[in-house]
Amino acid sequence: MASNLWGKIYFNDVFAGILQQEPGGRCVFTYDISYLSSGRPALSFSLPLQEEPHKYEDGLHPFFDNLCAEGWLKNAQARALGLKKSDRFARLLAFGHDLAGAISVIDPSHVREVQIDTDNPQDLAALSVRASLSGVQPKIGVLKDGRKFRPAKYGEYATHIAKLPSGTLPGIIDLEYTTTQACKALLKGDVVVDMIIAPVIDVTDKALLIKRFDRMDDGTRLHFEEFNQLLGHKSEDKYDGCYEDMADFILANDLICLKTERDTLFRRIMACILTGNTDAHFKNFAMMHTDKGLRLTPSYDLVASATYPDYQTLALGIGRAKNLNIGTLKPENIARLGTLFGLPDKAVLLALKDFEKRLPNAHKAIYASNDIPRIIKDNLHQQMEKRWNGTFASIGDYLLKKR
Repeated sequence: MASNLWGKIYFNDVFAGILQQEPGGRCVFTYDISYLSSGRPALSFSLPLQEEPHKYEDGLHPFFDNLCAEGWLKNAQARALGLKKSDRFARLLAFGHDLAGAISVIDPSHVREVQIDTDNPQDLAALSVRASLSGVQPKIGVLKDGRKFRPAKYGEYATHIAKLPSGTLPGIIDLEYTTTQACKALLKGDVVVDMIIAPVIDVTDKALLIKRFDRMDDGTRLHFEEFNQLLGHKSEDKYDGCYEDMADFILANDLICLKTERDTLFRRIMACILTGNTDAHFKNFAMMHTDKGLRLTPSYDLVASATYPDYQTLALGIGRAKNLNIGTLKPENIARLGTLFGLPDKAVLLALKDFEKRLPNAHKAIYASNDIPRIIKDNLHQQMEKRWNGTFASIGDYLLKKR
């Protein structure tokens, strides 16, 4: 069956090329000649425009591999197709209509029939639209219909992502909403995704509705890549590396990236550490393709995951030091990160002063919503206070001593 798998790739509904799986597992993507002559952009930083096929020996090329669903949705897709969860190409072909960014993967042969459990409202909503979303938390694509939200239908492109309650991570919806509000206050002047908590018709009474930054109000799809794609990592390698790898990418590609965005990215990571977002991996940071080059997308997936006992270790390393426990971080770890980002000490100090000035507003933002359980707000407030007093407040002294 592997030799028969192939699909058509579209960029904003324009045919761009063919993706094919060959015997032995090698995958080949070939740009269409008419697309090459159209003046349209490359699909990916790692798939430059060329007539020669792009060959990848180890399954799907990282760009396409990272478009595959993860977690709950991956399992649901595999059940619907009667396939193993590891059959990533087949799942992408069957569920590639609505993907992250402006790419669609369409199977013209319909090799596998999709069997959906119509008695399960979550499966029905998630699978009918033929979409794939990354991340392990249950989620579906939805559209705003008046003042309400409904699941997107086949042929539609979701304008929002609805994150659903998780049985293994209680309170995750309230926690992500609260963490995001705190980060918005800390990162004043930066762009953070918009979200509300609301029901989804026929699916759930409570979901976290996040407005997609890759969709315009007029339906235009904007293209972006996660850093996992930009760095050439397969999806399962999203924890393999260090935070400074992203700054190195920006510096190495200064013709299409703004060097100043290292400071923005550094501050986002500071906010993640301060709020306890230990699961901030390479798929949680991304860059948008624009006419002027690659630019950071709005900040997203901001969850104080350290609230849960199993998430006490930073997702990525700092200075090649990995598996750093958030409770044992020292001022020199943060200062070291700034140095690795190529930032002078004064830039680190300025970021620290800005955070100190905005910290009261961040705590106010935590308590602003009356619909969030008090225990979640108190826990986030206390943990941020602990990390600020135990680590961040001493960074300035550490830098002065270093001088």
